[in-house]
Amino acid sequence: MRRLVLVLAWMLLFTGGAQAVSSAPGGSFIDDDGSVHEGAIEAIRTASITTGCDPVGDRYCPKDPVTRAEMAVFLVRTLGETPGSYQGLFVDVPAGTFYSTAVERISELGITVGVGSGRYNPQGLVTRAEMAAFLTRALGEAPLAVAPIFVDVDPAAWYAGFVARIHELGITAGCDVDPARYCPAGAVTRAEMASFLARAFGLALEQPPPRPSVQGLSLRLQTVASGLASPIFVDAPAGDDRLFVVERGGRINILAGGSVLPTPFLDIAGLVGSGGEGGLLGLAFHPGYASNGRFFVSYTDTSGDSRIVEYAASPNPNVANPGSARPLLFVDQPASNHNGGMIAFGPDGKLYVGLGDGGGGGDTYKQGQRPDTLLATITRLDVDTGATSLFAYGVRNPWRFSIDGQRFYIGDVGQGAREEVDVISTFQSGANLGWSVMEGSLCFGASTCNKTGLILPVLEYTHAEGCSITGGVVYRGSAIPELDGHYFYGDFCKGFVRSFRYTGGVADARQWPFTVGRLVSFGVDGSGEVYVVSLDGSVSKIVRG
Repeated sequence: MRRLVLVLAWMLLFTGGAQAVSSAPGGSFIDDDGSVHEGAIEAIRTASITTGCDPVGDRYCPKDPVTRAEMAVFLVRTLGETPGSYQGLFVDVPAGTFYSTAVERISELGITVGVGSGRYNPQGLVTRAEMAAFLTRALGEAPLAVAPIFVDVDPAAWYAGFVARIHELGITAGCDVDPARYCPAGAVTRAEMASFLARAFGLALEQPPPRPSVQGLSLRLQTVASGLASPIFVDAPAGDDRLFVVERGGRINILAGGSVLPTPFLDIAGLVGSGGEGGLLGLAFHPGYASNGRFFVSYTDTSGDSRIVEYAASPNPNVANPGSARPLLFVDQPASNHNGGMIAFGPDGKLYVGLGDGGGGGDTYKQGQRPDTLLATITRLDVDTGATSLFAYGVRNPWRFSIDGQRFYIGDVGQGAREEVDVISTFQSGANLGWSVMEGSLCFGASTCNKTGLILPVLEYTHAEGCSITGGVVYRGSAIPELDGHYFYGDFCKGFVRSFRYTGGVADARQWPFTVGRLVSFGVDGSGEVYVVSLDGSVSKIVRG
């Protein structure tokens, strides 16, 4: 029987966590700073056992419970196993998921037999009892036939011998300040799992490398285009070295090689109505744009109503095919303001569409708390079928939002008192952001209100500081690594530019020492560098000072 050789000096914490490693904020992930498990999390990151919990790769989600699907993946990677082809061993493990072949591999290795009736229960949460069994079997050990050490572990329980074995191996010392308890029914968090894996497989805890600090960082604006006709947004396909500049009147220009190309990429000025807050308002490139040439625009038509239309590039990559228009969504707008207009693709391949509450003031048309309409919502649009589904509602005017991995940042323009930034997960379908029960964190039009079920902003400011928030983007470029993960936003009236890093709360918040007149949008190029757009006619890049 194999015996584990531990390389750590064990000072076990009763929570099942790692040996404490004191560290300043840093490391691979931004949401585990200060955790006693951070050294173990860094260890499993270095060993390629985890890449984090979202596509961006800067979050580990340490407090989330581990699912049985994740457990299978953790174990297969830790053991260095290569999953084979899918065989359909469990009726509830479909082909093509991130965990399907990993589940089957741990079954082949005898680490699991499932939960009965041909099922594995991939979405079930791993209990501490199950964790003991998973690890014991993965180590090639057998349950220990001795009386359990913990008072809350029934000697007759199926897991008692597994718990005794991982205690003997030094993998656990119990579940809290009372070392006599194991808490077998408790769910294992991702942070705890990192520590269990590090102990079980002899991974040395790692001191997290310091994260580049924004302290002392100097930034400035570098003008890249001027003299434009009411530019309102910029965007680019990933990896593309061009910058596409959206003009409110209905044109999309290309900035390439330091100058604006003489021929617009797309000109639909004859279709666009720019009265009130209308115009050509949004642009989004299909995730597969490099191969399929599909892109999407959001605009108000000559009647003031909102439209989402698909277009395609022509054989000339700098000119779109105006005859390729394919209407996808039409929304009647009762007024000329609060049109929203932002569109962006999410990690699920759906196009997210932001629309305001129909206009007027104070939720004139009573749309804010109606999830059965498209107004005052952010809606998912399937660009292949045209089907829509609700993502979030209770927004007043989500003029600009951005999607960073699985995280959704919304700059929602306030009424007369508060401007706000909301941060939710792309998994929070049906989220209610509060308008018009709330304006920011305040009850709207009443001294008290029912806040049950409402998601409050992570950041807000009063109209003593500004008057209309311009929601922004998250920096993911390479030129200024100190800014990685910083969300930039500003104010249309005051022109300030601020940023913060979201780690479950607002961190590293700061105001940068420059302003932008009529700051209408932020955007990113194909390399993740950040730009600011002034409705007065200029586009500037945020660069190191």
